[in-house]
Amino acid sequence: MPPIDWSAIPLQPLGLLAGLAFISSLIGHSLTRNALVGAIITVILFVAIYIGWNYYPHGLAPGIRFPG
Repeated sequence: MPPIDWSAIPLQPLGLLAGLAFISSLIGHSLTRNALVGAIITVILFVAIYIGWNYYPHGLAPGIRFPG
């Protein structure tokens, strides 16, 4: 097995996804005391924000700038 090429890992997208998962987790778990319901809310929030971030037609909102 070849070693991992650490220079090939895109650190900015990785950091953004980690931050998105953290924020989603905070929101999901603050809305409920039940761990399962909090996890479900977290997944729904993460997927909704991820899809909006990656697949929203960015040309329709010229004031919003996304990293390219």
